[in-house]
Amino acid sequence: MDFKIDIPTDSEGFYSLECPYCNERFKANADDYEGEDTLELFCPSCGLVGERSSFIPKDVIEHAETLAANFMQQEIFNSFKKTSRKMKGSGISFDMKRPKAEEPKLLTEDEDLVQIELHCCDKIIKVNIDQMISNVYCPFCGVN
Repeated sequence: MDFKIDIPTDSEGFYSLECPYCNERFKANADDYEGEDTLELFCPSCGLVGERSSFIPKDVIEHAETLAANFMQQEIFNSFKKTSRKMKGSGISFDMKRPKAEEPKLLTEDEDLVQIELHCCDKIIKVNIDQMISNVYCPFCGVN
């Protein structure tokens, strides 16, 4: 059984990311983030490095967990529904109600982010305007 959950991008194709150390939010282009050579990311704010998957924001993980739980509940319900049909006439019965799907957490966009071009890797990221005042580390090579 395959179940795929896509991480949403903004209208310009950028993933919302969050530093696992300082919790600062930023965005990186989906193609750059998913590139085969991108195994780790540096936080543009604090400069600490981590696995790229560790930068997926908590709200996106919660959203994905809710979608996965809803899918599994539906699959279990469908399985028991088929079993109850096969058991008709055997003297054993059980009744199951369709599970109520939990509403996934709404994902909001970070509107106060500005694009900056990183000349070291020739990439564009989006950071908070406050970060522009200080040095910005490149998420891909760590240069600031």
